[in-house]
Amino acid sequence: MPTMSDPNISIGCRVGVDTGGTFTDLLLIDPAGQVQASCKVLSTPADPGKAVLAGIDRLLAGFEGDLVDGRACPLSVADLKQVVHGSTVATNALLERKTDPAALVTTAGFEDLLTLARQDRSDLYALSPRRTNPPIPRGHTIGVVERVGYDGSVLTTLTQHEVDRVVDELVELGVAAVAVCLLHSYANSTHERQLADAIRERLPAVHLTVSSALLPELREYERASTCAVNAVVGPTMSRYIDRLDEALGKGKLRIMASGGGTLPPGILTKRPVESVVSGPAGGVIGAWAMAQSVGEDRIIGFDMGGTSTDVSLCDGGPTQTTETMINGLPIRLPMIDIHTVGAGGGSIAWIDAGGALRVGPESAGADPGPACYGRQGASPEHATVTDAHAVLGHLRQERALGEAIKVDTDAAREAVGKLAAKLGLSIEAAAEGILRVADAAMARAIQRVSVQRGHDARDFAMVAFGGAGGLHACRLAELLGMKRVLMPVNGGLLSAFGMLAAPARHAFSQAAFVTLEHDGHGYENPEQVGVVSEAFDRLRRRCFSMLEEEGHEGIGWALDLALDLRFAGQSFEITIQVGDDDDVIDRFLAEHTRLYGYVPEQRAIEVVAARASFTGPMPVLSPGLMRQPTVARNDVETLAVFEGGETRAWRRVVRSALMQGDELTGPAVIEEYAATTLVLNGWVARVLDDGQLLMESEGGGKHG
Repeated sequence: MPTMSDPNISIGCRVGVDTGGTFTDLLLIDPAGQVQASCKVLSTPADPGKAVLAGIDRLLAGFEGDLVDGRACPLSVADLKQVVHGSTVATNALLERKTDPAALVTTAGFEDLLTLARQDRSDLYALSPRRTNPPIPRGHTIGVVERVGYDGSVLTTLTQHEVDRVVDELVELGVAAVAVCLLHSYANSTHERQLADAIRERLPAVHLTVSSALLPELREYERASTCAVNAVVGPTMSRYIDRLDEALGKGKLRIMASGGGTLPPGILTKRPVESVVSGPAGGVIGAWAMAQSVGEDRIIGFDMGGTSTDVSLCDGGPTQTTETMINGLPIRLPMIDIHTVGAGGGSIAWIDAGGALRVGPESAGADPGPACYGRQGASPEHATVTDAHAVLGHLRQERALGEAIKVDTDAAREAVGKLAAKLGLSIEAAAEGILRVADAAMARAIQRVSVQRGHDARDFAMVAFGGAGGLHACRLAELLGMKRVLMPVNGGLLSAFGMLAAPARHAFSQAAFVTLEHDGHGYENPEQVGVVSEAFDRLRRRCFSMLEEEGHEGIGWALDLALDLRFAGQSFEITIQVGDDDDVIDRFLAEHTRLYGYVPEQRAIEVVAARASFTGPMPVLSPGLMRQPTVARNDVETLAVFEGGETRAWRRVVRSALMQGDELTGPAVIEEYAATTLVLNGWVARVLDDGQLLMESEGGGKHG
């Protein structure tokens, strides 16, 4: 472990932590924004905080800090200024349904809202379709006699007797969390606040979610689903954050949010649903920062970890969405648009009922992990994507992976061999088949965020990261016709870096209904413009109130406003940014044309919601952030790699031996601490000024 050159540099250090399904990644940067140390430790799914704290201890163990009585004292957690954490606790609790009992309070007559959902079939041709069970069961749903109209008018008054009845039922249920989601509360929250006050008074220990505070927007099912998810993961997330916050020291911890910014623990315990894709969001921020440093502004992020692969598209910046699906449940909050598939290094290969080879979504995870980790026992049962790479020679025998794990090729061959016997293939052919199946799944994921949304993937550069990203980058690029792949240094730790690169950010929304009629010359409705202005004013007040709560003065913070717009009769909206000099209507028409190829003539435009986000100053980062110290150059070593039915000699290079301007023609294997990169035949890798690796197809240049 390196020692800091300045003994007083320990003051103000920051740590980024990304908890994955297999490894927990950590980076430490000094006050100047320069990386001082990094490490990977095996995740501890039963108690994720254990790996976080163990990783931080390991990260700091070899450092010397301030001089005391002429002696250097070890750097400790107390010396850290901040720990930015991407947490999977909320996501895992939701996926595994390991949550505390919760209840939903909704308007009488709408008790079946979560069960009915959207009344659609996600798999139209399935003979026995399966629906995702609601996060809160019907038996824990309480209907309350009240009614508010869509315009905010009170149609049925909520009486104190009814409030007392509802709270009495909650007491009898003995739940740990409650979600209150009444019909049209986004237009008038009086009844929700009345219920919330009573619940807080009688049940102060209950985790309470109120829809008018969390998501004051229309669409009762999406709002109820988001509130229910927030409620069921609330107690678990609160316990986890409180323990970690206490262990690190109050005021140090910040959590990466799904929207691409960081939030303090106090807010995340109230709104844990905002962290459901926090780890992948950190990866997108990191990938975008790396792309910007070399002048790329159109990228597709490809993050392949141990359990899953996350893909995202950035065209001038990370793409935002207002809704995502987690385990079949819609969550309607602003977040980075990320598509996830169950194809990672630990994804298990299996044979379906029809005899076809499949890969994932089940993963070997951190325990026992792939067979080549040597943790599946004397006779490994599960063959994974990582084992396939070990069989083919991409990961050499005894190669160290993270926390003192060394590749066991023999174990990998045994696991893949059992699968190969069932398929009637050689071990190597089965391994190649595993990789092809995984590649196909990941290629479809990239097409989902590009081609299916009107973008040609060939016009974008790929930024590949995650522990396994470099192993598949060139293969995927060839499948998709992409010509350029950017490989950051320490790409296996890029999500942790992205968390350190992310600013503080708060985002809020508010329903705002305005219809803009077309008079043959343009759209106007001046008498209702005040509705939008009032909504924006309310959002500004919420943003500044949040800053005040955190103790910020607002200096250097940027406020961004947006509107959700649609044509009358449509059931979907497009979010358009609002600027001082921009014509929002013209931008909406242009975006509608780009997405759908047409614009309905002279049809009214509806404003559905107003949005505001408040983003803090960008953290200080050094231009050479992800560089590694160089080691002795070694240009002659080769590896025996199985490819296309025969064993061939591939060049092996240690990445830290590469210097600025070096070029490497494939086939080659590039090894570094947190990742391995395959440069395929027909590709050339070049080291850029900041140490990143740009791989280009020898076809050359960008598409077109």
